Amino acid sequence: MFWEAAIGWPLTLDSEYRLVHLFVLLPSLMHMSRFRSILALVLVAMTVFLVSCGGAPVAKGPLYSEAQLEQIQTYAAGVNSLRDRFLELPPLVQKGDWTEVDSFLHGDLGELRARMARLARSLAPKDTQTAALDAAKEVFVHLNEMDEAVQTREVTKALKNYNAALKDFDAFLEFIPS
Repeated sequence: MFWEAAIGWPLTLDSEYRLVHLFVLLPSLMHMSRFRSILALVLVAMTVFLVSCGGAPVAKGPLYSEAQLEQIQTYAAGVNSLRDRFLELPPLVQKGDWTEVDSFLHGDLGELRARMARLARSLAPKDTQTAALDAAKEVFVHLNEMDEAVQTREVTKALKNYNAALKDFDAFLEFIPS
């Protein structure tokens, strides 16, 4: 046969069948690498499109439920009432009524620490809760230093720490949702 002369070995029916398939498939195999490149390009484009149009971020619900907001407002009312009473301190310090200032710090404001801590722990995001607790601690650092000033009867130190405590108190109140 013609194939025997062309390739130099005798062909059987089986080998002729394989050879024909080789010549029929060869052109399609040559186009396969081009097809793979195009297929890869299409898959990359589709992936980029799907990722970029993946969807909007999921909207989060409200931070607090109605019951939580009501509880926070109840706690805040108690803290705000003590904040209002806090303004009674400067005239007492300026008059030098150290006994009254001492009893005010330990009596009326004695429950302030527990109220501020309870309010701070009821705040929702953990970072807000931590920042509120830190602000409350700063209030008490200044109140302790004010107490020391009362014991040594230092008007300037007492008023300086009063102003710092008031500033930290207002910073604490900024964390409370309205």
